[in-house]
Amino acid sequence: MSSEVTAMAARLRWHAGQLGDVRRHALSVGLLSWESPAGGNFRTYLAERSEELGRTVDQLESAAQELGAFAGVVRDAEERQHGAGL
Repeated sequence: MSSEVTAMAARLRWHAGQLGDVRRHALSVGLLSWESPAGGNFRTYLAERSEELGRTVDQLESAAQELGAFAGVVRDAEERQHGAGL
């Protein structure tokens, strides 16, 4: 069970990394010069989405950290059960 929780935490970290990459790409596109009014709107859109992605990445990383801590608790319980012969 603890290995499953650890694997879930690793998957969350991986997804957070992927979204972080998407965010960095969106931010770099937003830095390009956009001369038209539509371009300005697009930059605003990218900035807003990048902000949302940043919050999502933070939440995924936080969830992965909490899952990692939970995996430790589960691992300790598994060791106690094993030590008790259960």
